[in-house]
Amino acid sequence: MKIPGQIRIVACLVMLSFMLVSGRATAYDPSIYNSLSRSKDALMAQRAHLQDAADDAKAKIDVLQRQLDTINAYLTDTDSALNDVQSALARAQ
Repeated sequence: MKIPGQIRIVACLVMLSFMLVSGRATAYDPSIYNSLSRSKDALMAQRAHLQDAADDAKAKIDVLQRQLDTINAYLTDTDSALNDVQSALARAQ
């Protein structure tokens, strides 16, 4: 009897998952566990550093965005005043 390919793949994945789960508790010796733990600590420290850098950049962007908003408001006010003056000049002729 021939087993279809998809069923064979699923069966292999189920067997592999069972083998990994059943052997997980005894698969690592203490030196590997300690090495992984140090790697985790280093990655967590790196992530914290990167998060601080991202927070600093966001704060700088927020300051620049407020400055840009203020400048754009001044430009809008200036354009409005310019239009008013041009309209007054056109009526005065």
